[in-house]
Amino acid sequence: MKDIYDEIKQIKADIDERAKHPYLIKFIDVPVIDEQKVLLLYCILSESKISSDKIKQLIIATMLIQMALDTHELVGINRIEEDHPYMKQRQLTVLGGDYYSGLYYYLLALIDDIPMLQALSIAIKEINEYKVAVYQRDQNNIGDFIESVAMIESLLVQKIAQYVGNKDMVELSKQLLLINKLNNEKSSYLSGGYSAFFDGIYTIQERTRGLSKNIARKQALILVDNQIITSIHYIESFLQNHSGTYRFLCEKIRSFITNIDIVMEKAVKEG
Repeated sequence: MKDIYDEIKQIKADIDERAKHPYLIKFIDVPVIDEQKVLLLYCILSESKISSDKIKQLIIATMLIQMALDTHELVGINRIEEDHPYMKQRQLTVLGGDYYSGLYYYLLALIDDIPMLQALSIAIKEINEYKVAVYQRDQNNIGDFIESVAMIESLLVQKIAQYVGNKDMVELSKQLLLINKLNNEKSSYLSGGYSAFFDGIYTIQERTRGLSKNIARKQALILVDNQIITSIHYIESFLQNHSGTYRFLCEKIRSFITNIDIVMEKAVKEG
C-alpha cells in the first residue's frame, strides 16, 4: 500500500514541476492538482496492461490538459482596453493555458498513442461544449444542468476508463467527481463566496418556475444535498461490490465521503 502512496505522490510532484514555468508563476497562480482525478486515473490505468512508465506519462499528460482547461476558464470574457492594468494578466493567463496544452501534446507525442490522443481530443471537445451550455444556461431543468457539470468534471477520466475497457470506473468517476464539485461549490457558497454553479441553478429556477431569488437559494441547497446523497448511495453500492478489487481506491473514497459533514448522516439514515 505504501508503494502506491509513494507512486501517486511522485506523479503529483512531476506534474507540479512541469507546470511551474518560472516566468508565468510570477503573475498567475498554478492550478491546483486535482488529487481525486490523479487517484482515479492511477487506479484505472493500473488495472490495464499498460506499462508503469506509460501510465505515469498518461496521468501527467491528462492532468496537464485538465490544468489547461482550468486556466483558460479563468480568462474573462469582458472586453478591456489594451492599456488596462488587467490586460497583461489576462494575456499571461491565456499563455499559461496554452503552455499546459503544449506540454500535454508533447507528452502524448512521446507516448505515440494515436487512439488515446483521439479519445482525449473527443473529451476536450465535449467538455468545451458542456461549458458553453452551462455558461449560457441552455438547460431546461436542474437535472440537465447538474449532468452538464458532472460531465465537465469527469469526461477526461471517463474517456480513459472507456479506452482501457474499464466499464466499472466510468460511472464511479462521474459520481465521485460530481460529489467533489458540489461539495466545494456548497462550501464556497456557505462561506459567503460567489458560486457560478449556484448562480446557474438560480437562473434556471427563475426562468422555468418563476421563483424569487430567496426561495431559489433555499431550494438550491436542498437540490445539491439531495444530489450528493444520491451519488453517495451509488458509491456505497460500488464499494460493497468492489472492495476486493480496488482496495486502495475504496479506502480513499470512504475517507473522503466521511468528511462530507451533515450530508453523510442524512445519506446513512435514508440508505
